[in-house]
Amino acid sequence: MQTVHGLDQYCAVHDIAHYLIDPGKPAQNGTVERSHRSDQETFYDRNTFASAAELHRKLVQWNTTYNNLEHCGLQGVTPNEFLGKYLRSNPPNVRT
Repeated sequence: MQTVHGLDQYCAVHDIAHYLIDPGKPAQNGTVERSHRSDQETFYDRNTFASAAELHRKLVQWNTTYNNLEHCGLQGVTPNEFLGKYLRSNPPNVRT
């Protein structure tokens, strides 16, 4: 008997196509696999955690640092700068 995952239910309700990669085929999702490797090398391999709270604290610090680093994939701007520029030209729909 197969159980339905909550994400699958959400996608069905919101008409979102959700595809799984084939088992043992990480190349089908290379961008995410590369991101996971970078996270492992730049964060997890360089830190130790005595508790979940310490992991959370260090992860928040790392995310702040990472989002303020220039990225060549973003033409040399930081993710925070990229997001700010994007939101200025594509403001979210806000109900008043």
